[in-house]
Amino acid sequence: MKVMNATVKKFPGNPSALHKEGVMARQAFEGTRGQIAGVLSAHADEIVFTSGATEANNMALQGVVRHARTQGIIHPHIIVSAIEHPSVLEVARMLKREGVFVDYLSVGQSGVVDLKELRKLINSETVLVSVMYANNEIGTIEPLRDIAKEVRHARKMNNSSYPYFHTDAAQAASYLDLSTPSLGVDLMTLSSGKAYGPRGIGALFVKRGVNISPLMYGGEHEVSRRPGTEPVALAAGFAEALTLAQKMKVKESARVQKLRDAFAKMILKKIPNSTINGLPPACAGMAQTGDLEHVLPNILNISIPDIESEALVIYLDAAGVAVSGKSACKSADDEPAHVLTALHGVQKGEKASVRFSLGRETKKQDLDYVVKVLPDILKKISIK
Repeated sequence: MKVMNATVKKFPGNPSALHKEGVMARQAFEGTRGQIAGVLSAHADEIVFTSGATEANNMALQGVVRHARTQGIIHPHIIVSAIEHPSVLEVARMLKREGVFVDYLSVGQSGVVDLKELRKLINSETVLVSVMYANNEIGTIEPLRDIAKEVRHARKMNNSSYPYFHTDAAQAASYLDLSTPSLGVDLMTLSSGKAYGPRGIGALFVKRGVNISPLMYGGEHEVSRRPGTEPVALAAGFAEALTLAQKMKVKESARVQKLRDAFAKMILKKIPNSTINGLPPACAGMAQTGDLEHVLPNILNISIPDIESEALVIYLDAAGVAVSGKSACKSADDEPAHVLTALHGVQKGEKASVRFSLGRETKKQDLDYVVKVLPDILKKISIK
């Protein structure tokens, strides 16, 4: 907030204006673009500011498909993983209705995509592969570098610039490496809010040479890729938050992971037949050291038999504990979480789960409190 307030006071002008205040605001705004590019080991002109991760995901999928059609690919083919965020999956469904061929890449019970299946699915009409960096519900970290190798191999075999490789990295900013050359991605979605920055702004990394068509028209902002007056203060807050998150990631990951692993063991010991989602079947009920190595350190998704997720969320909220039953974007419907369905083939009402998300403010006593109140809550809401 300090950075944003100072930016508002110092640079009140419209960054697209030609007067002195506008020029100063433009310089400040481009400085934030360069700062974010530096975090990603990218070029400043590869950063497109958006209103958040949802718009960035839409821009990636729709933008690539629209441009591919201008190149004579009438029915483009895209591949998305079965556990993507709704802002990818629902766009894919919309594109399918418009004549785009869509394949959904399956995952194993640990949530990791099947690379052999990916290799089989890519064809000469494939223009985009979209696989999230880390899942927002179970925390599984996907092997982006291996996926990038498959995509590059397909381009070589097809003698084409397609397919492009997009990843939704919204959940990754506070804990994982964001170097785009190292990851091998062509497009990458970022969210300010997920990095403890201001909500209402995000970004899409678009590698030089990657072509996308705009979603909106009405101005030449963002190199004609997204019209609208640029939010200088939001960008400043975003850049500062992302820089800080990346500086803290190693130390904070170790701290949060230690808490998360101890919490998992307490839950499994205290709650009979509870299991951790996102682990191989042999490990799901054990939570031994190392089991959660390939999961974001701040996420723990637990299934508990004979309870309804919504009831547990409500009762925990009343006790002062905020948890989620599924992605917040889909929390209003009563269908099972699509991620669990992809992992286990869950049907409606068959299996319930809750996601505990830890963060910078989480301390051991917070988790001890959850373990203390949880058994009594479960007795009240058990449907057995």
